Amino acid sequence: MIVFGDVHIGSRSAKIQELRSCLKSISPEEVAITGDLFDDQHRRINREEALQLFKKAMEILGIRPRRLYIALSSSSHDPILPGPLAAEIDGVEVAAHNGEIVVDGKFVITHGDRMVKNGVAAYFLDLLKRGHIGRALRKKLGLGDNVWLVYGHSHVPYVNVQEKILNPGSWKIYGVRRIRGNVYELPSAKPLCQPDL
Repeated sequence: MIVFGDVHIGSRSAKIQELRSCLKSISPEEVAITGDLFDDQHRRINREEALQLFKKAMEILGIRPRRLYIALSSSSHDPILPGPLAAEIDGVEVAAHNGEIVVDGKFVITHGDRMVKNGVAAYFLDLLKRGHIGRALRKKLGLGDNVWLVYGHSHVPYVNVQEKILNPGSWKIYGVRRIRGNVYELPSAKPLCQPDL
């Protein structure tokens, strides 16, 4: 499975072409996205509109994995779904939720805004103490030692194999938020590519 997040489709500051090139070179079978897939879609939508948005996102990113997991933000940027969504879009099994998604009992994918709703506050918390939000989320969710927590929201990359915490960072580079994001393979936590600034 590969993981990335905070793509912000629709933002002029998003490095979509770099991400698309990276994903093309990988041809992933399973993809997990840690939310903020979109930049300007924070509104309530129905199931059909969600399916159209996810189809468009796959086209923009140039991906067609076997399985796609999307842990949408509930506080900003991403659409608010009517509930957990499981569907097939052009042969791709899609699971999406404004909350946590558990994959094979080994990975919990979340946006991270459950702990700190404000993205700027999350950025500074994780910047001052890398992985702080991830450790707090692990504790709050009561995750076992063998389960990976994968989160986004803060835009601050963090990888700790011993803690089993991964924040892939952001593909939106702007203002003071200039830390590069990446695409990671799990469970190895191997970085696969970075955006060019």
